[in-house]
Amino acid sequence: MSDFHFKVNLKGMIDLLSNHLYSTPQVFVRELLQNAVDAITARKQLEPDHDGKVGMEVFTAEEMAPTLYVEDNGVGLTEEEVHRFLAQIGQTSKRSEYETDFIGRFGVGLLSCFIVSEEIVVISRSIKSEETIEWRGRPDGSYQIRKLTQTMSPGTRIYIQSKEGFERYFAPERVQEFARYYGEFLPYPIFFYGEKAIRLTADQAPWEMSSIDALVYGKEKWHVDFIDAIPLHSPLGDAQGIAYILPHSVTVNAKRKHRVYVKQMLLSETVEKILPDWSFFVTCVLNVNHLKPTASREEFYDDALLELVKKELGDCIKRYLRQLAERKSPLLGEIIRVHYSSLKLLALEDDELYALFIDWLPFETSLGTMTMGEIRRLTPTICYTPGVDEFRQISKVAKAQSRCVINGGYMYDLELIEKLGRVFPDTHVERIDSAAFTQGFTELSIEERELAYSFIRLANAVLLPYRCKAEIKKFYPHDLPALYTTSEEGLFLRMAEQTTEEANPLFASIIERVTTNQAGQDYAQLCFNFENEIIQKVIRVQDPELCQLIVETLYVQALLMGHYPLKSQEMSLLNSGLVRFIERGLDA
Repeated sequence: MSDFHFKVNLKGMIDLLSNHLYSTPQVFVRELLQNAVDAITARKQLEPDHDGKVGMEVFTAEEMAPTLYVEDNGVGLTEEEVHRFLAQIGQTSKRSEYETDFIGRFGVGLLSCFIVSEEIVVISRSIKSEETIEWRGRPDGSYQIRKLTQTMSPGTRIYIQSKEGFERYFAPERVQEFARYYGEFLPYPIFFYGEKAIRLTADQAPWEMSSIDALVYGKEKWHVDFIDAIPLHSPLGDAQGIAYILPHSVTVNAKRKHRVYVKQMLLSETVEKILPDWSFFVTCVLNVNHLKPTASREEFYDDALLELVKKELGDCIKRYLRQLAERKSPLLGEIIRVHYSSLKLLALEDDELYALFIDWLPFETSLGTMTMGEIRRLTPTICYTPGVDEFRQISKVAKAQSRCVINGGYMYDLELIEKLGRVFPDTHVERIDSAAFTQGFTELSIEERELAYSFIRLANAVLLPYRCKAEIKKFYPHDLPALYTTSEEGLFLRMAEQTTEEANPLFASIIERVTTNQAGQDYAQLCFNFENEIIQKVIRVQDPELCQLIVETLYVQALLMGHYPLKSQEMSLLNSGLVRFIERGLDA
């Protein structure tokens, strides 16, 4: 049996690179810079005192396409290395014990130049040789090598001439823009030569700045007044960076995009998975040395190391928030005001942080919006409803009684409230059932019950078709004539029935099957307030028709005050009741 070798269609490979691997043709500038920086890094390993630099220039002439020239004073290539590294796809010169010091790893970067050019010319002299080698490669897979008679200092020069349709990528101002975009923070200076030499690299990267200077940089870069800047550090990823706290709220499921560098070369400004999901209230600038980028160098491998680095960076943000809470810094109050949804999620995930700043988090209560700290100082028992609808049923009554009840119906609030007892064992947490809430109302005396007996009997008869029973007690506020309450099961049944009325026949029949076994039960209660002036008059009304009309109207009013959606049956009550009241008024 004979052995055969794969044959690579280089033109097909170039098409793959341009249309699938790289997101934009301009990455050829990044790849040229990457090769230059790696060459200098390799030389510094042999000559630690070597001062590396990269130069760029664009040559233009009439009736000729522009040509980009890139030079470095790095380690250079011998003739054997030219054959091995420039003519073998996937072969890279960085396979050594120092591999982690290099940006490139795949040996395909130089091919990106074929996206914009029909020929790549490389002239190089290795520090290990006196020979100057010229290599010319073409996208059809052919190349030529020759030895030049002229000598040059160790390093490499690359020439690429624009092919038709890509001239805009070779405009001097565009080349400068691309070089700054990708290589602004590279460790060796990059110069663009024109009428005068322009340095394209910055003196300091944001992850090397103090928090104050990083905030200034962030405002100048993105024109945003960030709340604060958090230093980031990951030993596992050998990463440093700055997390900027956004000055505006964002949704919990928002995708936060971050500007990430690999060995100080820009990887992408749209990296999504470098910070934990709960940290969507920050955006970061980060330099990473030990994570592995994909072949396109626009994302990272999604592996176990990435998860560990992500956790370390998240711990930096947690540590920052913990320090603010311990110092009782007003800045934490500002952050919570803007990003309380994010911090609620963070508190759920981390018991230590929960204990530190749960008292700073705001909640809706029957007494208005209050922080948990204010609630805990107000009452030893933390009372709450599990949902918004239950809260709406009783909030007005609870407020009139100066009773603090928390609305647990918003995102994460229920879990945070119920976690109180686990983190603080001395705190008593009580769930309020809206249907049982009326049991705390004051009962009537025997004489009062006798006075209201006929009215309650009639009210029960009127409310029977709506699966609601009547009760009468004394409660605050006195201006509230009636309170409608129902259980969770009853609330589900009410919503199901309303949905059935509005749904198509098929969906309605499915809902009816689900609720069939519950249809004959009473789940709701309409509690009349004996202390209310209107109820005092109604219980003395001798006209049964008028009394029925008032009960129906109070029933619908109680539903509306509880923010319940009205079923068609109850909408008819509302409409007919108004008309009948108008008619009685006109007759009177």
